[in-house]
Amino acid sequence: MNYRTPRQRTAQQELESTRAWVVARLCEAVGPALTTEAAQAAVEQAKGWGPLPIRELAGYLEQTPDGLTVPVVTGPLSVVRLRDLLHAAGHKEAVTKVTCVRCGRTDPLPAERSPEGRCCGWCWARMHFRPCGRCGRVDQIVTRREDGPICRRCYRSDPLVVTECAGCHRMRPPGYRSEDGTALCCNCAPRTKRKCVGCGRVRKVNARTPAGPVCGACYEGPKRQCGVCGEVEQIQARAADGQPEVCIRCYRGPKGECSVCGRWRHGGQVSQRGGAFHCRSCWPRPVRTCGLCGNDRRTKTTWPLGPVCSGCYQTRRATPAPCSSCGDRRIMIGRAADGGDLCATCCGNDPGTRCGRCDQPGDLLDDGQCPRCVLGERVRDLLSGDHDAVPDHLQAMADALTCAENPYPVLGWLRRSPSAKALAQLAGRAEPLTHELLDALPQSTTTRHVRSLLVVAGVLPERNEHLARLERWVTSTLPALPGHQAMVIRPFAEWHVVRDARRRAARDRYSYDAASGDINDIQAAIRFLTWLDECEFQLGSLTQAEFDLWLTSHPTQRVVIGSFIRWTTARRLISPLELPKRGRPFAVNFQTADEYDQQLRRCLNDTTLPREVRIIGALVRLYALPVTKIIEITTDRFHQDHTGSYLTIDRHPVLLPPRLGQLIKEQIAQPRTTTRVRRALDEASPYLLPGKFPHRPRNPRGVGNLLKQHGLPVLSARNTAMIEAVTTLPPIVIADLFGISPSTAETWAKYANDSWTHYLAARS
Repeated sequence: MNYRTPRQRTAQQELESTRAWVVARLCEAVGPALTTEAAQAAVEQAKGWGPLPIRELAGYLEQTPDGLTVPVVTGPLSVVRLRDLLHAAGHKEAVTKVTCVRCGRTDPLPAERSPEGRCCGWCWARMHFRPCGRCGRVDQIVTRREDGPICRRCYRSDPLVVTECAGCHRMRPPGYRSEDGTALCCNCAPRTKRKCVGCGRVRKVNARTPAGPVCGACYEGPKRQCGVCGEVEQIQARAADGQPEVCIRCYRGPKGECSVCGRWRHGGQVSQRGGAFHCRSCWPRPVRTCGLCGNDRRTKTTWPLGPVCSGCYQTRRATPAPCSSCGDRRIMIGRAADGGDLCATCCGNDPGTRCGRCDQPGDLLDDGQCPRCVLGERVRDLLSGDHDAVPDHLQAMADALTCAENPYPVLGWLRRSPSAKALAQLAGRAEPLTHELLDALPQSTTTRHVRSLLVVAGVLPERNEHLARLERWVTSTLPALPGHQAMVIRPFAEWHVVRDARRRAARDRYSYDAASGDINDIQAAIRFLTWLDECEFQLGSLTQAEFDLWLTSHPTQRVVIGSFIRWTTARRLISPLELPKRGRPFAVNFQTADEYDQQLRRCLNDTTLPREVRIIGALVRLYALPVTKIIEITTDRFHQDHTGSYLTIDRHPVLLPPRLGQLIKEQIAQPRTTTRVRRALDEASPYLLPGKFPHRPRNPRGVGNLLKQHGLPVLSARNTAMIEAVTTLPPIVIADLFGISPSTAETWAKYANDSWTHYLAARS
């Protein structure tokens, strides 16, 4: 008989009392179905009967009255084992299994301790990353070798682990071994076949549920609240690395840095390229015949109509059309027996797919939302800046972008256009948006485009941008001049040039070329005063000989300096000087009759030319119109009736050839533009040839270069057309029809030896 001290006897009595209390507490919590002997056996089997474990178990049960049913446990490991044993013994109503605090699973047993509670071994390993002894990556460690800890990726390629699969004959880690030792990979490993409780067919078991085994088609994962759309749906990706759980509708695959383009996007690892992460755009794809264009190209995706290349994929996604079956405007991915296009729902490809926000059927994009909802969210993010909502002065812009008939081009514009980024920066500024604020920015193409968008949306008032360009140039140029030059240039620029420009702009007759001409006049005056300083001449005492010396040394400035000389003479700043009279040289560039006829036939009949090129080229060759006048033609100048198609060039309508009339009709119905967002804001452009900037025509220089690229020169063709016209009709008729001055028509007529005065004399 062992002797015990009084302290030991007291401790033993306390231990027996604690054990009895724990057993009684378990019997009370579970009910009459649990006997005292069974409770004690369960505690012993859970390794909680020892002195220290029983005290921890008693403390947990005392502090947590519902300790047998709470899903997450922060107590000792014996509680996890005990609840698992009692649940397996049939006490499922009173006892529940402990779930992993991270993944929510009950199997395997969540035996590891984490700050949030007990978790399974898999989740614990994912929280404790260490450097791999082979690749150096900080990752989950699964085993150890002589060279140190090994991560999962290196383990799967370890020569000691991988072997040739007897099924696919590839070197893979074995997932199954038969009785004779034959290794099969996870894909080739046989799965047990059972009768599925869902469909009733004997198929491979994908999961075992309380109702019985289910196949892959009938299996549904756990349903919990999605961290993206907020709906209770089947979870596809569990929460990890600070990211929420994602349902099967919102899941777009893992994200990582693409090894090809370097962007952080959805994608995966490509085993054929050493396991490097590739985004979806850079993913290697096979070369197949596209079902839309018929070319052999890399396959972007496979739709019910067949393989689709990247170009056709982007085109189809950006141009949704009415479905030939249901009539809804969606992306067409299938083809009916009669050749009509079908949407995904009518193809049976996505039954029941609905937007997570508006609950409308459609093509789902980011976060399981339709394009319309995605567009609204991105526009709000773009224009809200540091505010919670879009400011009132930008609400018109937000409405115009959000309500675009086709959201796909606007989404592309928001994603790629530098104008969208500039608009976001302006929206984040505290001061209100004004023309003066934009004038203070660098005047790039992006700034001009943003200004045009704000004007069309009603955020900024409309103004003559050519006049504003002149005023902006004058404001930035004058402060840099020497004081004695600024005293002369400032009144000349502001009181004479800019004032006259404002008067012409009020009559809506101030163009891009007019602004360039006024700037050239001021620059010529600055160069003239600089030359006077270099030669130590004084403006007030300028002589004719000194001025002739300037004209001799600067022959290209003879015309542009005239405005400044006349202004200074009228204000008696200089003595009267004689300006050289330079006769305007007549046209020397002409086309032969064969060249002229061949190019005119190309414009009217060649369908490979862009429609705008055909229209402009035909108008130049038929009516000798300059490009600057063609781009100003508005759609209301064209009309059709039973007698034909007519275009009002100046004041009188001109009969058009039938093919040219058809081209103009098509251009008005479907105008082409180089910007994705213009039609969203400016669907009813007044111009026949809408430009890049909303509510403005095309640039004349760009049009001239475009015609040259297609082998259609402008100057020689216009000169030839004018000669053809004045030799056929009297000059006064040409002046009325083509909108030129009678003197210009007379000059051309004299050049063609057919004066219009003879025409008037013959009539009298």
